[in-house]
Amino acid sequence: MVGTVGADGVEPVVNPSLREGRRRRLVRMVREQVAGRTGPARQVRYRDEVVSPLALEAGCRQLLRRAQQAIAAVVTSGVYARDLHGAVEEHVLRQHEWEIAVALREITELLLDLVSSAGGGTAGPMTATVLLSQNRAIAIARDATTARVLALELLAAHVAAAEAARRDWEGAHQAAAKNDKYLDLVARTAADQHATAQIAGLAEQAAEAAQALRDTLQRATLAAEALALPESR
Repeated sequence: MVGTVGADGVEPVVNPSLREGRRRRLVRMVREQVAGRTGPARQVRYRDEVVSPLALEAGCRQLLRRAQQAIAAVVTSGVYARDLHGAVEEHVLRQHEWEIAVALREITELLLDLVSSAGGGTAGPMTATVLLSQNRAIAIARDATTARVLALELLAAHVAAAEAARRDWEGAHQAAAKNDKYLDLVARTAADQHATAQIAGLAEQAAEAAQALRDTLQRATLAAEALALPESR
């Protein structure tokens, strides 16, 4: 079944190889075209430059929304700008977004063809066999595209974890910077050995937080590198 959808929550996807000005104009144009309309509808114009949200059926639109949310979470994070940008640059993520959108548009069009071929009637055994194999091909393509979306979501999750670890590390570092004040207080009061050891342990905790941050950044970097596109020959 092909679900009808509006375009809310999903942005047009433009070919990242286009110039910035052209990309902006296409996004603005498609946003105006889809306002208040429902789909899916076959996209006729600018197919090599932009994918309209209205060209996607409900399930495909949901997949694209997930991909866009994952990419946005990555590129707007502080840890990405500071530590991970070199592992996977934004234009690589945008290329993934474009290829996902193109694949989902093709899947939607084939689903529309499949519905049209079925014709709402009872298909004969030979026709049913053909339609079944075509539907299986669509399912394989959707699974492959879903796997790519999941990879983007995994990257976003690792980036979020690295962001949290960095905040934790910064908090531990700031707290550890005050260790001397607390040690002096202990020395002035009773030189309580237990308290002194407890305060001194803050430095060890800070070191552990720093190591946790490094480990988390490493996992995020590996997830980012997994999305790197092969160099064109």
